[in-house]
Amino acid sequence: MRAFIRCRGTQKKKTSGFRLSLCTFVLLLSIVPWQPVRAGADGSLAVERGVAAFRAGDYQAALQSFLDAQRAGLDTPSLRYNLGATYYRLGRYAEAEREFQTLAPDPNWAPLAHYNLGLTAQRAGRPQQAMEYFEQAQRTTTDPSLRTLAATAFERLRGAPPSPQASAVISLGGGYDSNATLSPDAATGGVSHQGDRFVEALAAATRLLAGNTERGWVAHGSLVLRKYADLHQFDVAGSRAGLSHERDWGSVQTSAGAYFDTAYIGGDRLAQGTSLDAQASSRLDAGSELRGRYQFRHVAGGNGFEYLDGRQQRFSADAGFTLAGAPLLAGYQLELNHRRDLQQGSEFLSASPTRHSLFASVALRNLAGWRTDARGEYRVSRYGDPNLIDAGPPLGIVEVRRRDRRYGFALRADRRLAAPWRLFADYSYYRNESNLDTYDYSRQQLMAGIEVSLEK
Repeated sequence: MRAFIRCRGTQKKKTSGFRLSLCTFVLLLSIVPWQPVRAGADGSLAVERGVAAFRAGDYQAALQSFLDAQRAGLDTPSLRYNLGATYYRLGRYAEAEREFQTLAPDPNWAPLAHYNLGLTAQRAGRPQQAMEYFEQAQRTTTDPSLRTLAATAFERLRGAPPSPQASAVISLGGGYDSNATLSPDAATGGVSHQGDRFVEALAAATRLLAGNTERGWVAHGSLVLRKYADLHQFDVAGSRAGLSHERDWGSVQTSAGAYFDTAYIGGDRLAQGTSLDAQASSRLDAGSELRGRYQFRHVAGGNGFEYLDGRQQRFSADAGFTLAGAPLLAGYQLELNHRRDLQQGSEFLSASPTRHSLFASVALRNLAGWRTDARGEYRVSRYGDPNLIDAGPPLGIVEVRRRDRRYGFALRADRRLAAPWRLFADYSYYRNESNLDTYDYSRQQLMAGIEVSLEK
């Protein structure tokens, strides 16, 4: 089940909402050609490589070359401008702004610096500041072309509609599940060892309630429904709602929120939870990014699922970087559970594992017209208290501490149709191996469908 997979995605798509013509960005579509200065040969060659890479569209390589030139001792206005333009193209607006700010005191560069600071502020969601920069550029430049561009940008911003206040994703799909489960985490709820066809609908939405994209309060909501053709006792319904505070500090972005979720299986409540979620991410040089996350969840199991009562904590960290033009991500997660567990007469079953997970993903943005993502995961689970199992005579009650390891992968491909529609296909395979045979299982899921993304 894709429960809430794209819920956070709608929150992070914070677009400026401003529609400028392509000519507005002409100054950042090219950089200042390298002109030799009295500096080391290594620095000069690095700048030349950076200019060539930028013109070829390889902005990550261009950035690395320009930074190499800087480390070699070069410090010229044109190099700082090229660094700013490259950071801008990489979406690293805080670093771009820093480079353009160093040029603003120079009378020869001030108009161009102010114009590009306007573009950067606009992209960062600060339209009022962007207008001030455009007005400065228009007032101080002697270049007619730049004056026209700055005036056009200013007027468009002044009459532009506000940034999108809400976004949503709605999808409908169908597929096959080789092993229907009582829970999205089969190791917790158990598996059926039965396959069936299903249809699934998902809706996720966010809305900016107060503030702006730099600092504001955001409401979140999502709903997922899955109905099997024959195994109706495994039909799924889940909902999640919450409120978070989002903050962009420049090179660091933070989010802190509280959420409430409920899950139903076969019409009966499986569990409901209240959670706190805190996240932080930081952009580093060379285009990499570090992220950390902490989640605390209090769980109340439904009738017959009281053994899930308790709390859960998750600590995760990951690093994102680019290799050969493909975004990569690798990370680790620690999960701690303290549940009521299950006591039935003389038997006892633990539902409180400590889990260590390693995961990695790669994204290919244009594979024969499809955008493709792949993720692999390996997870080890150790349960806190030993299970007490009635093995019958002559063994009687046997004490066994449960140990699991799970591995698998997931693939997703989507293709844009007429805006705002997309076609998607998902496939996943997971295998769980346990020292207790009853918890051994494998599961495959295949689903295809259509989704729509909306903004207002």
